[in-house]
Amino acid sequence: MFATVAEVGSFTGAGKVLGLSQSAVSRQISTLERDLGVMLFRRHTGGILLTEPGLELQSAVGEMSSRLALATGRINE
Repeated sequence: MFATVAEVGSFTGAGKVLGLSQSAVSRQISTLERDLGVMLFRRHTGGILLTEPGLELQSAVGEMSSRLALATGRINE
């Protein structure tokens, strides 16, 4: 969910992509932020922006996704 919010740039847009309500997405992100103890997104009237910790997590998620795709490809060979 985090990756979709970061990619789309809004909770509402991510909700549409994921088939969830904006409030469900917002609650999940808030829970993640609480669990991590950091704010991942800076919320403002025009939308959301990734914070430094958010950018770090986005990078880590991207790396993990790439590694998973490589491993899956190798397994399927």
